[in-house]
Amino acid sequence: MQILDRYLLKQFLYVLFFALLSFWIIFLIVDVVEHIDTFIDRHASLSAVIKYYIFYSPYILVLVLPIAMLLSSLFSLGLLSRQNELLALKSSGISLYRILFPLLGLALVISFLVMMAGNYLIPYTNRLSLKIHSREIEKKANLGETMYNDVYLQTENQQVLYLNHYNIQTRTGEGVLFQTFKDGQMKEEIRAEKIIWAGNGWIFLKGSQRIFTDSSLSPEKYIPFERTLRLDLKIKPEVLTREQKLPEEMSYQELKNYVLLKQKTGQDVAAEKTDLYLKISFPLANLVIVLFGCTLATSPRRSGLALSFAISLAICFVYYTFLKIGQSFGYSHKFSPLLAAWISNLVFGVVGLVLLFKAKK
Repeated sequence: MQILDRYLLKQFLYVLFFALLSFWIIFLIVDVVEHIDTFIDRHASLSAVIKYYIFYSPYILVLVLPIAMLLSSLFSLGLLSRQNELLALKSSGISLYRILFPLLGLALVISFLVMMAGNYLIPYTNRLSLKIHSREIEKKANLGETMYNDVYLQTENQQVLYLNHYNIQTRTGEGVLFQTFKDGQMKEEIRAEKIIWAGNGWIFLKGSQRIFTDSSLSPEKYIPFERTLRLDLKIKPEVLTREQKLPEEMSYQELKNYVLLKQKTGQDVAAEKTDLYLKISFPLANLVIVLFGCTLATSPRRSGLALSFAISLAICFVYYTFLKIGQSFGYSHKFSPLLAAWISNLVFGVVGLVLLFKAKK
């Protein structure tokens, strides 16, 4: 069986590599053609365009990976079925579940790697690609607005600052939530109506301070105030004027903290919660898609590579349609964020399992 596993995995990875390369090239060509007018009108340098697509490529590869995974499963197992090798394996007493085991195991590993990339690599590369597009291609200034909304910052000394609104000209913020942590535990929380830069620190106006202690007799202190100066908050106004991160630029933990902060200020977080759950559900699409594709590929039919390619595109089109519909329903409160993020995986996973149970073992 080790020989069979290596044979299946070799074919699967071979097709996966060329499928990913092909989809990446097609995606780049379409995107370049679509934005060539912008590059020319803005007099963007060739180096800026190349850098932009280098940092944009990880996101592209993750986006098209489920299509490539489905195509690989259809091609690799479809070849066994067309050449009657699959029938011979079943006749020798090898279960269909055992035949599919290496491919499903590989899909699970790839899903985990994509999840890690989405948590660490993709936010970093997306941030760089957006910065290059904004500053070197669009030629936008760093400070293009007077008012910023939903400002979220986390300092190196375990401090978190959230502002509903921040005015660049007056250096004032409204709807303030400031938290201090130590070893992962919250030690202090300050809520204030307003915050003002005082030159050497920040002044909090009309708020309250909660101090958390380890004592069971008095686990928390509550101190209301009209005005207090915090010199330990080292965030300068220039830092607040930087571009705020989008959900795709945040890691899972950063987005989770952002959601919790917005919840504490009483704001709607349906969109952010949906994006948070998608950071887990979308990488697992690779496993769900392979499960679905393997079941189709092992059916006793004879078809060419062109039909397998067409089936892959059709299935992935339906999957992404479900994904976008669920995402929009989550944003608009028609679905809960959890259901909105997982509905496409649930539908395709259930259908894939039903087809697998009905397949000839």
